[in-house]
Amino acid sequence: MSRRTGGVSASALAVATAFLPALLFPTTYLIAASGGHVDWCVPPVQGCTDITHTGMKYPESHLFRLAMPFVCALFVIVWLTAYDWVQLMGGETGARERRFRNLGVIAAIALLIGEMVLQGKETLWAIHGTGATLFFILTYAALVLHYRTVAALVSTRPGCLSGPSLIAKRIIVRLLTVMLIAAIAFKVARWREGGRILQWLSTYGILVYVFTFSLDWRGYRLRFAGLTRAGDISGRAD
Repeated sequence: MSRRTGGVSASALAVATAFLPALLFPTTYLIAASGGHVDWCVPPVQGCTDITHTGMKYPESHLFRLAMPFVCALFVIVWLTAYDWVQLMGGETGARERRFRNLGVIAAIALLIGEMVLQGKETLWAIHGTGATLFFILTYAALVLHYRTVAALVSTRPGCLSGPSLIAKRIIVRLLTVMLIAAIAFKVARWREGGRILQWLSTYGILVYVFTFSLDWRGYRLRFAGLTRAGDISGRAD
């Protein structure tokens, strides 16, 4: 199947997906705190506010609502690209691989829906809470399945993934597992600040995992027809 030259660097896509929200949330927090809408603190350490409340009121809400659709769209593209990369590397693309792709995409859509209903006092909290919860749970499941996929790929194709990338993925998955267990415990104990701290930490854990994709996808470009190696205009057979 012929493909045009050009396209977007897959590595740059992963970097953008990780860094856009990583910079967005502290920015909206600083604007909100400066306006007296949330307390001053170090949220990932003290849990004075959650991510949602950094974008609830004007003017930070405008930036938050403008950026979040782009964030969610990038997440969708990243998960589709992750599946395409495994396929391009000759890895299995069975039920497990389709599952991590689908879970990641659904998680991003759930997050988008959850953020779209943020309307200040008129926020539909049940929908927002459901969307945010689904994002974290489904993304966690997608990360676990993706890690197992690439670990299996490395066992059959040594060198297809850098050692630091695989180690980082393993560490992040384990940390997120601990955070998930802790989040359940904090919910039962009704420790609100602890839950907020874990929201921040788990969010950035997910973003670090996404950043590791940039290490894996160096030399690959995303074109209209899919992922391919840079300079390869022939593509792969579909």
